[in-house]
Amino acid sequence: MVSIKQILKNTENPIMKAFYLLALGIIIFSTNQISANENKYIAKGTLLNSGLMLRTADGILELSTHGFSREFSELSNTRVRILCERIGKKCKPLRYDPEPFLDETNIPDWTFKRIPRYVYKNEFSFNPQVTPDGNKLFWTTLTKPTASARSSQKIWSSEKDELGFWKPGWQMEAPLNNNMPSAVISALPGGNELFIFGNFGEDEIVDSIKKEMVEKSESLIKSSESRKEYEYKMDKLQKSYKDKMDKVFNRAPLYKSQKDSNYWTNPRPISFPSFYNTYRKAENPNQQIFGGSALSSSGKIIIFSAQQAVNFGKLDLYVSFLDSNGEFGPAVNLGATLNTKDEEMAPFLAPDDRTLYFSSNGYGDELSIFVTKRIGNGWDNWTAPIEISNKLRGVNFFSIPASSAWAYVSKEGELYLAKIPKDFRPESVFVVLGKVTDDNDNPLSTTIRYESLTSKKSLGVGISDPKTGMFSIVLPYGDNYGFYAEKIGYLPVSKNINLENKEVVNADSPSINQSNVLFKLPKLEAGKEITLNNLFFETGSAEIQKESEGELFRLIEILQKSAQIEILLEGHTDDIGKSQSNMELSLARANAVRDFLINKGKIADSRIASIGFGQDKPIVANDSDENRARNRRVVFRIKK
Repeated sequence: MVSIKQILKNTENPIMKAFYLLALGIIIFSTNQISANENKYIAKGTLLNSGLMLRTADGILELSTHGFSREFSELSNTRVRILCERIGKKCKPLRYDPEPFLDETNIPDWTFKRIPRYVYKNEFSFNPQVTPDGNKLFWTTLTKPTASARSSQKIWSSEKDELGFWKPGWQMEAPLNNNMPSAVISALPGGNELFIFGNFGEDEIVDSIKKEMVEKSESLIKSSESRKEYEYKMDKLQKSYKDKMDKVFNRAPLYKSQKDSNYWTNPRPISFPSFYNTYRKAENPNQQIFGGSALSSSGKIIIFSAQQAVNFGKLDLYVSFLDSNGEFGPAVNLGATLNTKDEEMAPFLAPDDRTLYFSSNGYGDELSIFVTKRIGNGWDNWTAPIEISNKLRGVNFFSIPASSAWAYVSKEGELYLAKIPKDFRPESVFVVLGKVTDDNDNPLSTTIRYESLTSKKSLGVGISDPKTGMFSIVLPYGDNYGFYAEKIGYLPVSKNINLENKEVVNADSPSINQSNVLFKLPKLEAGKEITLNNLFFETGSAEIQKESEGELFRLIEILQKSAQIEILLEGHTDDIGKSQSNMELSLARANAVRDFLINKGKIADSRIASIGFGQDKPIVANDSDENRARNRRVVFRIKK
């Protein structure tokens, strides 16, 4: 009688081996167990037998009935990672990720990696916009016409789970989608703020203007004493009507929405009073053609494609900056180095704020994607555009997470990742992944602001998710940054990171270019305290460094808004040096902060007390440079 070992030894066909193993019930799982308490695991291997089995490093794994039959059949003989639910000895696929895997090395440049079709549910999909942290994805689907509705465009979304698999996508609800075409133009860090292209309220505005015109026209008929007076007043009314309608139709078709405790806020138009666009197609002169736009990760810079008075071609690229009043100022043409006689459109400004990708049909016979780098600190000097790959001809949507070697693109209605050669990647940036809670660990929706501690210039604003408290911000290398969370009724908490001299890490290892932070905001009430993390002194001295001023002026603002508050400033040191000297230094530093608040903020000295504890109250052991730095602190405590 032939033994099972002999059968297996003499059988080269992996599918037949699988059947023998399954019959014996001795299938071996090549998996990563997620949790001892969960019946889920990750299996990695090659799909076989039209996707019914998975050949792993240790054996053949049979797949239970699942919803990916068609996709797995097309992916037969392809390597995949599968999130499995254990059904007896079988794997029921819950989510999957096809090769190549992003943690692999030596993947050829411009390799395309398909985003699983279950994410966008086989809908015709394009315009992928990924958040800088790479965890949320927005895209546009083209809906099919029906008997009652025309074809339109809808916003869809997905996010990665904790294991890095994309969740099944969904069509976003109102107010982000309505009966008009909609699309996400830019997703700011964290995915809690979106800039949207669409039509939100224009119909109501137009109807209101028309109604006003009719009512005033009827009033003129009754009030005019002569035909000449009527014609004169009617001419003025028609000009006013035309001006109002032109403002509606020539406004920037861009809106902003952010997460609130329920869902998303109603999209509100961005304030861009100087925007206009004169480009029309010859075959339809009534239709305005807008070439798209992109926002910087800070939300303060917009690059867009339009036709204006200073133009080199049909559609040119322009830049505009957000001013202190919350308005985008007059647009500046990016110049003849970038703009041709044809159409430059679909810009994407990488998170480094220096690398610009855009599509153009002005550099050759076909539409393609080009890259250019900003030279210097201005916005009028760029390197000559280079076509990044002829493999991307016909592709005109492009989005890259921070410090990533992969771009998100769309082609023929499907979504992909494309491996970017090093020469065409953006400069590395640093991503702060954070969470904001109250004292009881409840998530808080707060404003996150970040600034240059060197120049004391405000650089950007973000928000945290009201349901999870999560946020992220993107910081280019080359500066010393402070960032803080603030919310009415709470004390602001700050942190800092110095990226002036840090070594820039290769984009193939983006996890090294990020840190995780927790902001725990105390309520504005007696007994609560915060450590002034962005307060800096000269070594061994009570002289406050200039980088501390932003932190101290925020405290002044709190004291000015809440005149009943009385505070205690506590100074602390590490254990280096003599105990008496440390006691004196800690008190001197607390007094230096007190003097700043009194002199710069005109705060009554009776509201501010100070005390020095020296080295007597460490919050961690003085056993490392890092821990000693944590013990050297000034605490802001509310007494009353």
